[in-house]
Amino acid sequence: MPQRSPTPLPRHTLLALLAAACTPAFAQTPVATAAATATATTANSLDAVVVTGTRRLGTTSLDAPAPVDVLSAETLQSTGAADLSRALISLSPSFSAPSTPNGGFASSIPAGAALRGLSADEVLVLINGKRRHVGANFTRQTLAGGRGAAAVDLSLIPVSAIERVEILRDGAAAQYGSDAIAGVINIVLKSREDGGGASYRWGGLTHEGRGGEQHTINGWKGLPLGSDGFLTLAFDAGQRAKANNTRPDPSLPEDHPFRNWAFGSPQVKDQVNLVANAELQLTADTTLYAFGTWAQRQTLGENFYESNTASSVLAQSVYFQQRYPKGRIPVNVYDLSDAAFNAGVRHGNARTGQWDLSANLGRNTVKSTDRNGINPSYGPDSPSTFYTGSRENTQANAALDYSRDLDVAALASPLTIAAGVTARWERYVLAAGDPIAYTRGPFYNPSQVPGVGVPGLYSGITDQDARSISRKVAGAYVSAEAKLTEQLNVGLALRSEHYSDFGSTTNGKASLRYEFTPGIALRSTVSNGYRAPSIVQLGYSAYSVQTATINGQPVDVQQRTLLPGSPVASLIGGTALRPEKSKNASLGLVWRLGTQASATLDVYQIDISDRIALSENLTTTTLPALAPILAPFGINSAAFFTNVLDTRTRGAELTSKVRLALAGSQLDLNLGYAWNQTRITHARDVATSTGTVIPAIQIIGRNTRGLIEEITPKSKLVLGATWQAGGWTVNGGARRYGSWTNRATSALDDKTYSPQWVLDAELAYAFGGALRGLTVAAGAINLLDSYPDENPTIVASTGKAATGSGAITKYSFNAPEGGLGTQVYARVSYSF
Repeated sequence: MPQRSPTPLPRHTLLALLAAACTPAFAQTPVATAAATATATTANSLDAVVVTGTRRLGTTSLDAPAPVDVLSAETLQSTGAADLSRALISLSPSFSAPSTPNGGFASSIPAGAALRGLSADEVLVLINGKRRHVGANFTRQTLAGGRGAAAVDLSLIPVSAIERVEILRDGAAAQYGSDAIAGVINIVLKSREDGGGASYRWGGLTHEGRGGEQHTINGWKGLPLGSDGFLTLAFDAGQRAKANNTRPDPSLPEDHPFRNWAFGSPQVKDQVNLVANAELQLTADTTLYAFGTWAQRQTLGENFYESNTASSVLAQSVYFQQRYPKGRIPVNVYDLSDAAFNAGVRHGNARTGQWDLSANLGRNTVKSTDRNGINPSYGPDSPSTFYTGSRENTQANAALDYSRDLDVAALASPLTIAAGVTARWERYVLAAGDPIAYTRGPFYNPSQVPGVGVPGLYSGITDQDARSISRKVAGAYVSAEAKLTEQLNVGLALRSEHYSDFGSTTNGKASLRYEFTPGIALRSTVSNGYRAPSIVQLGYSAYSVQTATINGQPVDVQQRTLLPGSPVASLIGGTALRPEKSKNASLGLVWRLGTQASATLDVYQIDISDRIALSENLTTTTLPALAPILAPFGINSAAFFTNVLDTRTRGAELTSKVRLALAGSQLDLNLGYAWNQTRITHARDVATSTGTVIPAIQIIGRNTRGLIEEITPKSKLVLGATWQAGGWTVNGGARRYGSWTNRATSALDDKTYSPQWVLDAELAYAFGGALRGLTVAAGAINLLDSYPDENPTIVASTGKAATGSGAITKYSFNAPEGGLGTQVYARVSYSF
């Protein structure tokens, strides 16, 4: 792949940053350098000490120069959610992710995070301040924040292991490196030397026949390690039945066994997540630390029903009809394994400063199998189950960080300086599936219908796709922060990185915080950043094969995800990928009334050039000019990653917290509101390797542009209330999603969905006396059984009834809360 250097920071921008000052930048922030940092919230305050985005010890979320949300373990658990991703949907107005992706391939989609309406891979996830590896797979489905994004799977971190989650809502590439355009999510693990707890959760949908029953057990235990260390262990394990809420298939008779075919959330089996977090005090100034995670699960997702009376050649094969006399529903099975280990040593004191030497290794592997299949070219002996390959993503990081507070007479506070060097190695491996899944067998005969065709698999890895690619990244950063006066806090951060495949880049971030009074402050940041294409996007290619009749003859045609810049992709406008480049600016107001009330308001703008997106599925049917180009390769539909778009995102975020002391009880209230809008500011036409110009509107068409501009609700309001009295706790939460639009290929088929309210509630009681430590809770997610607008059953552009999945899917895949209705749950827990 040809090297390309990202645009360096302009000289005038550097001068502006130096003159203005900025927030400190820290590539790998130590999490537990002082006892105070280990606690998310103080006993009598709504403010919280944070470690994300700053190295200044004791900095709280309201003192930080950029917005940071802090969510405690108790807050996460009170949502009733079964995993971290679902909990963040309930709590964060800036967080968005489809909660119930549908279909077979949905079972492989990581439960990722998207902030500020951007893509899930534009958010950096840390655990204990260390970079987390991303998943090995991505989806081509039209999902908000998810199409083409290789994201971190948040569902692999059990809530029982978490002390708190810090969400930095600000561009932070200059602080943490690539992927932090939209912000940073830092998961801080429990660090306890004693105590523990265990719980069991049951959940289910209230409507009979929709499935979705869940069983989860989790627990944690703190153990002493040496004279002044700890080992905290945590786990969760469980399973979830498939869930579905679709219409009956109108094309099938009422007594047909597949009339109510399920195209819903996948079944999850044998999910186990383990976490260990440890520290050992070697000397008064030296601490050895380590933490690791391990996870596995199997998911099974059902695809579209395929009739044996369909016009496809595959369906007309006698072998298909013999094996599936009523048709079939293909099933995708994904086996996931994930492991990561982190270790390091911290040393230092107030006199010499603090240094932190760390290393980690993480790997995510996804293996896929298709069931209810057939390869007619192998005749009646064709298997029904095909192994379709594996995807493996490995990442290793090493870092040396140093920080120190210097007393400077001219400053109102010590000058906090920091510097460090980092190194990262990444590798992506695709391994081919069983050849019988993609080759032609002895019964293949193009002139005879019964013998043609290979299985219509949704996705698979062939021997042409199998590969291993790797790259190296080296970086260095420096930062400084101080109070110039008692009111004005300023700083500067600069970071340079060199990619073995993309050259070098230098980025900076500046911020200031001015405190007008002890309760009112103004904060602002300005930065530039970047996101290099993930190694998954650089190395992934896959196929599916279907049999079509062309000019009266049955022909195998391929649908392919092509490598960016590959010879085939270059023939239809694909070029080597470039890094995304961003410019972020924000301005915010902080208001604090003592320790019992606060509010913040932040506005921002994010400009992204060369934004990475997965192209449309370019077909020879909709673009006849592609037919002679792709015919030699047997391809009639292809997609590839491209940089043809620039975008601008503008938004505003409001938060407020109040704590009220009532007679014998306490009431906590919170409000969060986020509004944002993304627009494509420029689209570039592309030239093929033969010199033909293809308009950008064909590479990135209406549907994919809609995923960027309109698929995420324009606004999200989050309300919460927690009342505590004695052993009783009542939690209430409400969310309002603004309107959003799903664009189709034809504007006549566009649909705008109305705003939607969702209400949650939980009642919990903590026993005392002999049963002290025992808590029981019951609650409901979507208590009032709210639903998004239904999908139309008539296709407006044709005036005809929808067919296939369009006829049976009642609700959009992108509905922010899904379409399954009320989920009730019960939880019993014991702490000691």
